[in-house]
Amino acid sequence: MDTVSSTSLLFIDLINARPLDVHTWSDYPEVNLFVDDIYSSLSSVEGNERINKKLLKVLLLDLYVAWCADPELKLMFSRDNNAYKAKSRYNEINIGKKIRDIVDLLVLNKLIHEKKGFNDRINSIGFQSRIWPTTALIKQFKDARFSQFVTNDHEKREVIVLRDEDKNNVEDYIETPFTKRSRKLLQAYNKLLSQTHIDIYDLEKPVIEIGNGKKKMKLQITQKDKFVRRIFNNSRWDQGGRFYGGWWQRCPKEYREKIEFDGVGGLEVDFSGMHIVILYAQEGINYWADIGDDPYSIEQIMDIDPRIDLRSACKLLLLTAINADSPQKAFQAFRQQSDSGSLEKKLTNVQLGKLLDSLSAKHKPIAHKLASGAGIDLMFVDSKITEILIDRFTYHYECPILCIHDSYIVPWGYDRKLAGEMQIAFEKVTGIKRPVVKPTIDYFDNLEIPPNPEEDQGKEFVNSYQPSDRFLRDKEEFRLSKNKPPYEPWYPYWTAIY
Repeated sequence: MDTVSSTSLLFIDLINARPLDVHTWSDYPEVNLFVDDIYSSLSSVEGNERINKKLLKVLLLDLYVAWCADPELKLMFSRDNNAYKAKSRYNEINIGKKIRDIVDLLVLNKLIHEKKGFNDRINSIGFQSRIWPTTALIKQFKDARFSQFVTNDHEKREVIVLRDEDKNNVEDYIETPFTKRSRKLLQAYNKLLSQTHIDIYDLEKPVIEIGNGKKKMKLQITQKDKFVRRIFNNSRWDQGGRFYGGWWQRCPKEYREKIEFDGVGGLEVDFSGMHIVILYAQEGINYWADIGDDPYSIEQIMDIDPRIDLRSACKLLLLTAINADSPQKAFQAFRQQSDSGSLEKKLTNVQLGKLLDSLSAKHKPIAHKLASGAGIDLMFVDSKITEILIDRFTYHYECPILCIHDSYIVPWGYDRKLAGEMQIAFEKVTGIKRPVVKPTIDYFDNLEIPPNPEEDQGKEFVNSYQPSDRFLRDKEEFRLSKNKPPYEPWYPYWTAIY
């Protein structure tokens, strides 16, 4: 079998990988012809032709999407029987363990390379098998009469996920009016996202590096990675419930500032101290009206190195303490999330305990909620706020909105509308009026002056930057593949952007 030996590739090449996405699909006629042609060329094919072609399509399309984003990207592929549960609520294409046979068939026919599961003996970490296209398959990708933008997530992919206490997906949950309403909203929202070109305007190659040290990895910015799900925890519909998915949730702030929607620049607005304010609200206190100072600011502590950014350290510790169920777990999470080699990562439990004591003293009304596991309930509260905003932008404005849990990105011009909608949604869920919302970076024209559609009608949207050639090509190809008009109905003609 044409596998790759451990000495034929540098190890770093195998690190650049993402999981195989078994939801990748397309009903585009040219895709079906492409799959049929490759299937007919295969030797040693056994089994049901319909099932084989379905599995082959998933593999070929996901390999193609990965190759389009980054020719060096590998797909992680599990050979474990337990990884494939064909009859599952969360596996709408019914991808079963037979997909392993299709991988073997493609290797045998020299269309893909495979490096089977291996161990990093230095770091004592096991890795799944990797697969990627051979030169022969890449040639067929280049000759294909369709673009990467005709691929999508299967229309029946489940958007409402319930997990038990062990974080396993619950298969047989009972449908309720709540789950049906939530599913309908998310299906409409995902449809809106799938029809919107969402990209970082200055990337010549749609790949960015995130993390550092051993956590460093590459993030592909693709039009396929936009699917959003809502995940609930502990087998309950009132815990968790946050919205997960979309490459922008893994994207650093400096790149999020460059996101565009169909060529329209974006702007991010966030809630200031969201979970802190919610905890105070649960105690009947309006934090910003009654207290109002920086929730993460404390006096310098003698045992803490003065070179450490104390406010940033306090912010991270306070947020981890809200989500942890013990101080020790909060300290562990703090160090895990600190940068490799940083002074923060070297803080001891004793030092972090002093920081936590100072924060508890500062926030006496909610000190009993710190390191108590309250975070899972707060996530449900903030998910209800996000649900209202998604509903508002999907149905009322018919305009895309991206969610980063406590912040949101919308096209320029809609930032003012977003700020108002965030305050309305926060009050509706918590009862607290006028929470502080602010853009994550300073812009000349945002939030302050209400738009005037009558006076501003007809003003042309102006960009003051130079997008990459790749971005412009992809945007136009995406528009043509989706049969989109030059401007969507939400396009902000009514505001001038500089």
